[in-house]
Amino acid sequence: MSKRWYRLALLFGFAVIGLGWAGSPVFAQVKNYTPGEYPAPRIPEYKALTVEDLMPTARTLVRKPAERQPLEPGYGIKPGERVLIMVSSAFDNRVLDAIVRAIAEAGGTADVMKTYTPPRPTSSANHGHTEARLPGERGGFGGGSNDIRRDLVALGKYDLLLNGSGGPVPNTQFGWEYIPWDTADKFLYSQAGFPYELQRAMDLKSWELLGEARKIHATDPEGVDITWNFLPQFIGMMREEFPGYDIVLAGHLGSFPEFLSPPEAKANGVIAGTINHTGTFPRIVLTVQDNAIVKIDGGGQYGERWKKRLEICKDVQYPGFPGKGCGWFEEAAVGSDVWRVRELAIADHSGAASWERGRSGVIHWGLGVSRNSMYLPAVRQWEEKNQPEITGHQHVHTYFTTMDFTMADGKVQRIIDKGHLTLLDDPEIRKIAAKYGNPDEMLTEKWIPAVPGINVPGDYLTDYAPDPYKVIAAQQAERKKKIQVTAGVEKGTDEAGSNMQAGVR
Repeated sequence: MSKRWYRLALLFGFAVIGLGWAGSPVFAQVKNYTPGEYPAPRIPEYKALTVEDLMPTARTLVRKPAERQPLEPGYGIKPGERVLIMVSSAFDNRVLDAIVRAIAEAGGTADVMKTYTPPRPTSSANHGHTEARLPGERGGFGGGSNDIRRDLVALGKYDLLLNGSGGPVPNTQFGWEYIPWDTADKFLYSQAGFPYELQRAMDLKSWELLGEARKIHATDPEGVDITWNFLPQFIGMMREEFPGYDIVLAGHLGSFPEFLSPPEAKANGVIAGTINHTGTFPRIVLTVQDNAIVKIDGGGQYGERWKKRLEICKDVQYPGFPGKGCGWFEEAAVGSDVWRVRELAIADHSGAASWERGRSGVIHWGLGVSRNSMYLPAVRQWEEKNQPEITGHQHVHTYFTTMDFTMADGKVQRIIDKGHLTLLDDPEIRKIAAKYGNPDEMLTEKWIPAVPGINVPGDYLTDYAPDPYKVIAAQQAERKKKIQVTAGVEKGTDEAGSNMQAGVR
């Protein structure tokens, strides 16, 4: 795409945003509700949890190999190892107690350091727009620099640091693994207790399939319809971006070259949805041409802020991207955590929605200019020298996607079917699962969201898309109410108390 055409396309796209819902043809792509067409909602039964309930998960976790995989942590504890656990002051003590005990059982010792974290601001409306930060706005929850962590590890002569929850694991001389389970329900319903052999087999098979793919097509009832090429060299490019990994970001299958946007991919189509890492927003529709965003429809404040970001960066040439600007398609990551469940606090706090992106078959789409700069000195030097106003990328999550790989031999293989990762039905995977339990239970998603007009009655465009927060907040409030009742019954009282014992703070 020429620079002139790219700028004209941006101007045209932004000009038509004001046409509204009814006038935009992309909204007609949403399917009408048909009973049984998509998987029915599913949610596990929550109960009052104790440290003893969490111990089987903790024992599995500490024995998994430590591979610096951000979405699939393992601690690989060996006798005599010293571990520093560094978490926020809001971290659930039951999870910490279980992990510390499991480390001790494996022959290691652990010290816990809780750093003060101000309470996260509560929300009562869509807050996904905060992900699209503008110049001068800060993100994240602090926690100190990596230098401070390195000093603490050196001072205490620790072998392993457990800290953090997102993005690539920092490049350090000492062991560093993430500890993302800040509530008991997240710890219990996640990959943490999933058998490593089974997890590894799924990752290897999905990575092998990706390497054989040549074209990828994805659709979703929220309006996604996009196609791109996947060339043999893309696997090597991802390994250069993330050196040291045989599988780049396990549990986060990069069906589009992660943090890259090679022009040969020629991504064209539409990405649409209502949720990102920070929360919900009115339905947004992104039109992509030759990897670049050329049009934004809807999205409320999220859409408006995203447009401002694109305007600010339109003349900046970021390293490694096909042209100027910061609206490049660079991520279509497929989760593989079968047991992951929506965080109970998703409607309460900004950032709570990021957890669910890892569930098997869920895709989080990333568009922007993120690079793995901690491993790429040239990129890091460019960032330090130029201090760009706009960095990173923004997301859209989709939950009922169908994704097809056209393989090198021309055959089409369905990788995701209406949000279900088809690898879970593979005979070899089920055979391994049978070693650890009933494959039907081991390989069945514990959570499927309820979305009006898709898998529950309603009209998607009128009952959900304009205000997804309203729907999700009501659903989560009902679940919390049930937890209170359950906890009260288990305690033999009429009331559950303020803790609710299921990981809700």
